[in-house]
Amino acid sequence: MTKRDENGKWQKTEIIESDVNSEYEDGACAFTPDGKVMYFTRCPIDDQYPRYACIYKSKRSDASWSAPEKVEISSDTLSVYAHPAVSPDGNWLYFTSNLSGGIGGLDLWRYYIGESKALEGYVENLGAGINTEGDEQFPSFGPQGELFFSSNGYPGMGGLDIFYATQQNDTLWQVNNIMAPVNSNGDDFGMTFAPGLYRGYFSSNRGDARGWDHIYSFYLPETVHTLYGWIYEKDGYELPEGYIHMIGNDGTNTSFGVMKDGSYSVRVTPGVEYVMLGTCKGYLNAMQELKTDTIEGRMEYQRDFALPSITRPVLIDNIFYEFDMATLTPESTVALDELVKLLELNPNVTIELSSHCDNRGSDKYNQKLSQARAESVVNYLIEHGIEEERLTPIGYGEEKPKEVMKKLTEKYTFLKEGDILTEEFINALENEEEQEICHQLNRRTEFQVLRTTYKLYE
Repeated sequence: MTKRDENGKWQKTEIIESDVNSEYEDGACAFTPDGKVMYFTRCPIDDQYPRYACIYKSKRSDASWSAPEKVEISSDTLSVYAHPAVSPDGNWLYFTSNLSGGIGGLDLWRYYIGESKALEGYVENLGAGINTEGDEQFPSFGPQGELFFSSNGYPGMGGLDIFYATQQNDTLWQVNNIMAPVNSNGDDFGMTFAPGLYRGYFSSNRGDARGWDHIYSFYLPETVHTLYGWIYEKDGYELPEGYIHMIGNDGTNTSFGVMKDGSYSVRVTPGVEYVMLGTCKGYLNAMQELKTDTIEGRMEYQRDFALPSITRPVLIDNIFYEFDMATLTPESTVALDELVKLLELNPNVTIELSSHCDNRGSDKYNQKLSQARAESVVNYLIEHGIEEERLTPIGYGEEKPKEVMKKLTEKYTFLKEGDILTEEFINALENEEEQEICHQLNRRTEFQVLRTTYKLYE
């Protein structure tokens, strides 16, 4: 391996100190998306018996690599298995082989390495949409999931040329030659990419009378617009099981999951309007919209999805009432309009709309005021098109003091998860500022999902 220094200059190469390297030829490595598993080709040599290239894997532990294990793709020991590449979703190991049942000499195949038991050990040829009667080798993946490979079976510029393919459906691929200046009259192969960019490296023996292979760099100037963000629980933490559905007025219709930290990043097209739906089991859906700029160059857009829980009360931020009254202030309309959109986006949900007071004032007065405030919010929702049958206003007065969730303790360090802000708890606090914070937290408007099947079967 070699690294660049702070000036972009390559440093001295270093051999990987582990059992990955052997007395044989080891190379053409690829990594899983999380960087924890390396697949590589090993070419054993035996003067007495024919040996064929195999694929091995090694797992990363801290700064070292484990002893490699042979990947048993097939019981066929007389075929070549080489040039591994891991699909962007981490579920498939792509490779080149002359396994029986292929189309040409060396074909591109794939082997399932994901977690589904139903597909465990599954191997398939990529088919005539990719493979030819010639040789297809050195698969890799581009920034948008395109399949790159080298072939001498398609019309080209000479030797092995680099091609890229995009899948149109289950059987149809669109294959394109990269052409000059990347391809030449020599052998061009082994394209790799910097993450998310159309720049990287490939190998070629062009212009070398001795036939040696050299590493070349490439860079495709382009306009790259990227959308990124997070899915998380409203008032809580990230949701790694979240999913995003995206539709664009250019015909885009795609879905994708998020990373383990709830984040996502996807390339978007300039000048396109997108609608995105964030979803996660156990939470209400949330929608975001985006209209990308037409500017050339790099642009980034952020859209986050705060999903309300179906099982826990959800705080409605920035709801304000006139002092000692149930009248909503004009500042409340932003939050209430967002609640209208949420209920329109989740039409099968009914909710309890609750208002709460602090413990100052009589129980009777607090209950009456909180009921009137809850009804004010419900009336606003009804006036803006939400069916009355979906809304239940309840004023709890001071009956249900707030229970502290973990996220809140990050802002108020004197509180602990699970604390209930009862009158006794607040009075036990010696700091008056902390007491006032607890009173403010108790004065709140929330909603709780009651049903998720309203008019679902009508």
